[in-house]
Amino acid sequence: MAPGDRSQRASQAAATRQALIDAALELFAVRGYDATTTEEISAAAGVSPRTFFRHFPTKESVLLFGRYDFIQAFVGLYLAQADELGELDAVEASLLALAPGLARIRDRIRTHHRVVASSPYLQGREKAGQEDNTATVAHAIATRRGLPTPDTSCQMLAAITLVVLDHATTRWLDTATRANLGTLLEEEFTVLRGLVRGSAFPTPR
Repeated sequence: MAPGDRSQRASQAAATRQALIDAALELFAVRGYDATTTEEISAAAGVSPRTFFRHFPTKESVLLFGRYDFIQAFVGLYLAQADELGELDAVEASLLALAPGLARIRDRIRTHHRVVASSPYLQGREKAGQEDNTATVAHAIATRRGLPTPDTSCQMLAAITLVVLDHATTRWLDTATRANLGTLLEEEFTVLRGLVRGSAFPTPR
């Protein structure tokens, strides 16, 4: 297969995958997660159920797909940060680099949060996914330190990283918040550094 053909197929696959994600989120938001079938998602996206399962093994995986991609992107950026950059600075720089991409899909992220909040099952799966993501980030931190496996401090920094991200994202999705995600992340890290130093620190708006 020629390189151009491979590129075209990859683009078509990405477009199909995105159409399925968008269709699923819309149906989940309107009908509820449990009441929506993979056949209905496929039909809304204009593809066959067989095509759905070529891209996603389960209905649930449609919701988890974006989170996995985000964590992999974060890990790549984090491991590429300069060695002389401190760990917290490297985490912050990596999240700030990803913030503009999240801003472009703010409505999709808000819908995702609403769908997850509507289903106890999805809340449980989200918690399990968060644990997996924490382990992935902890391994990246260990790799940057030259450790064979994450120690307790790697795991703690990984957990803090995701807490800061989730806290900033929750504030950002609040319609009353006018600040962009990058600004809110910077505020969260300012608060975190104040806690570490044990000094006075500003309260996020």
